[in-house]
Amino acid sequence: MHLRFLIPLFLFLNVLDANIMAQERLKNHIPPGFHVGGVVHGDSGGFKSQEYRNVARLEFNSVTSTAYLPWGVWQSPQQPPNTSYFANVVDWARRSNLKVHGHVLIYPDANLKSKWWQQQPNNMVGPRMKQFIDTFAGVRRGQVWVWDVLNEVMANDGQAMDSNGLRTDYKEFRAMGASYVNKSFEWAKAADPNAKLIINDYDIASWNGKSTRLLNYVVKLRNAGVPIDGVGFQMHFVDVTSPAPDIRNIEKNLKRFADAGFEIYITEFDTCAIRTKKPSPKFPGSSTPNAQQLERQKQFYKKLMQVALRQPACKSFLMWDYADDFSWLHKTDRQIHNVSPGTYTYPAPFWCGKHCPIKRKPAYYGMLEALRAAPKNGR
Repeated sequence: MHLRFLIPLFLFLNVLDANIMAQERLKNHIPPGFHVGGVVHGDSGGFKSQEYRNVARLEFNSVTSTAYLPWGVWQSPQQPPNTSYFANVVDWARRSNLKVHGHVLIYPDANLKSKWWQQQPNNMVGPRMKQFIDTFAGVRRGQVWVWDVLNEVMANDGQAMDSNGLRTDYKEFRAMGASYVNKSFEWAKAADPNAKLIINDYDIASWNGKSTRLLNYVVKLRNAGVPIDGVGFQMHFVDVTSPAPDIRNIEKNLKRFADAGFEIYITEFDTCAIRTKKPSPKFPGSSTPNAQQLERQKQFYKKLMQVALRQPACKSFLMWDYADDFSWLHKTDRQIHNVSPGTYTYPAPFWCGKHCPIKRKPAYYGMLEALRAAPKNGR
């Protein structure tokens, strides 16, 4: 073929490839009524990274914005809570056409780290909880799609609990009893009437003792007139040495919450690919997961996305950090579950974020394959 024909053909193929790549985004395959995204912490390097923000803008239709009492958000009762980090993410998300999932209004386990909160008189716990909820749920009233009203309030097997399954060692419970849960939902509803309100927890993905206690409890709350719309399932699969999660068990468990009339939100999904103490100076490196480990991680992401898509009551599949370098699990600076400090786990669907450009992993393509196959005319 003559060179003058080859050059236009080369340019055409480049344009064609660029158009294909432009179409191959997760958000282009998300069915109506469903949301895919990840967390963007307003006070972290992720939000400061334009590359990280661009991934969310191009790939997702939803993000999680965080607000925690002890970590700089409310340093003392003499000062108002600082909403700037949260509000900045909400404002950016709205400009980027991303819905916002707010996390979290009341997080008793995190509040254990706030000295002044733990030392305050019991009769002040309720008024200050209300102040915090009014402030955060009100600062972008009408602009937050879902609020995690409470996080990790249910006891694990063997922990001290009340008849509802609530942890009894929290300041909030000691001050107000189980009513602190009811009040939190009522205050959140008043502060932002149009937001969906849910309770969020971990180790409830499978049909087990904790998830059964939670199901019984949310039914009780609803029957008492508490304005609860659904349940958030964290779904952190941390132990890479264990077998793959029992998909049928998870699916059956989600179905019983759906059958009880609750919306389902997968709020914090991630799964580790490897455990190594050797950092990866660049991608790819000798300490990164091998092909078999990456395939295993891909299947975790794909199968759980399929579970979410098959369940009409499931409204979201949100990840807890979506690029490895920003993940709470990679690299860990403290003991997290059974992952020791200094461990690299590569838990996200994208490589890197800090020491090298963000790049798609097989886990990303697992999600993409599941979304491609989903019905496009509703679920």
